[in-house]
Amino acid sequence: MSNKRIRISDPNAVRQYLDEIIAQRVGIAPEVIDIVFDDMAMDMQTQAKMKLTANMSVLTGLLRSSITTTHEFLRKVIGTNVEYAKHVEFGTSPHMINSPVLIKTPDNAQGFWRFIKMHRGSKAKPYLRPAFDEVVQNMESYITPYFE
Repeated sequence: MSNKRIRISDPNAVRQYLDEIIAQRVGIAPEVIDIVFDDMAMDMQTQAKMKLTANMSVLTGLLRSSITTTHEFLRKVIGTNVEYAKHVEFGTSPHMINSPVLIKTPDNAQGFWRFIKMHRGSKAKPYLRPAFDEVVQNMESYITPYFE
């Protein structure tokens, strides 16, 4: 797009000028949006790791180090393959724990194993949702530099 002067009184010139601007901006939009999504995804990943540490959910560091982002064109996936990640994010309701206990009775001296331990549940310690919300809330700051 050139910095040419146009006459406002000439509707064809104005329309052509606006068409040029729109074509230029829309033409680069998918690539720019992909870059913006990359930036946002990486910030979400970083924020999620920081939130895990801040909410006292890190014991070994396995969950924190497992949070990764896959980058495809216009599609980003932030997540983890750690099985207990959802339990940290959402918490758990009371549940039985696979904790075997040998039960002996007068009728059965050898006893038998039962899983009877009840866990009271755990409080949710969100890390991924708040990271997502924080980054999305600031979406304009990611996009604005490309379309000023």
